[in-house]
Amino acid sequence: MIELFATIMSSAFFVTVIRTTTPLLLATLGGLIADLSGALNVALEGQMLVGCLTAVIVSVYAPWYVAVLAGLAAGAVLGLVMAIFALRLKADIILVGFAINIMAAGGTVFALAMATGGDKGTSINLASKAIPPVDLSFLGVIPGIGPLLVSLLSGHSVLSWIAAFLVFAIWYFLYRMPWGLWLRGVGEYPAAPEAAGIPVNAVRAWSLVVSGALAGLGGAQLAMFNYVGFARDMTAGRGFIALGAVLLGARHPVGALLAALLFGAFEGLAVVMPGLFADAPAELIRMIPFVVTILALMLFSYRAQRALKLRGVKSA
Repeated sequence: MIELFATIMSSAFFVTVIRTTTPLLLATLGGLIADLSGALNVALEGQMLVGCLTAVIVSVYAPWYVAVLAGLAAGAVLGLVMAIFALRLKADIILVGFAINIMAAGGTVFALAMATGGDKGTSINLASKAIPPVDLSFLGVIPGIGPLLVSLLSGHSVLSWIAAFLVFAIWYFLYRMPWGLWLRGVGEYPAAPEAAGIPVNAVRAWSLVVSGALAGLGGAQLAMFNYVGFARDMTAGRGFIALGAVLLGARHPVGALLAALLFGAFEGLAVVMPGLFADAPAELIRMIPFVVTILALMLFSYRAQRALKLRGVKSA
């Protein structure tokens, strides 16, 4: 137990948490934008998975930043497909999302086999590139805290810094800009903005495209920094965990950040625990993030029901 506590308090564990949180946070922010517009994006898992494979394949033939943009674009395209079927063709958005997830699970394996010449498990035969870490070693010259800052802040992916900036940017967009008010209004009561001349379906379509783009960006981080390469079903439920993080974060950007950090911390714990508890079953340790997700959703449901009861008492 002392070893576990020492590991959790170390700078190495902090770095691991940031690494595991980044793809989850990007997907969570994407899910938040779609959810606030009234278009629940349950296809985050499939969009992340397609973003992973697209980034890996493109990185073989192009610079890493082009591959990252390709992963983002792949997620955005799936978001557009979701918008067309759900908003234009009036299909059930939940069924469309699950269809994309199923298509991504099988389609990525087929595309991987085509790209690698038959390998359906990993992209080990592809010379894919990685996102270079951001070097902040110059902070070491700061007296006293320089070495600590370097150990905590240096070596992260550029997408980790972008994800942190996006939390502020999305908050500013939602609560300080008229377009953010439109988006929230469309999600809360679409009849009012529609009466004011705001195109409800267009707002929801763009929110799904942006949501898919952020999920694809999270997939690029996962396949080009957390791991270097693609493996079958490598997202491992992170898209569904992101949906839970949206609800646990009370549908707010800062809440989404805190929820993603919570899930990222438990995923990081699942990474370091096998080295500390060799006798513990690996499958049991890998269950930790998903058990936390279920408990978090139960907590959210309890809070929501209690809030409804309090409103009922006040109105009475």
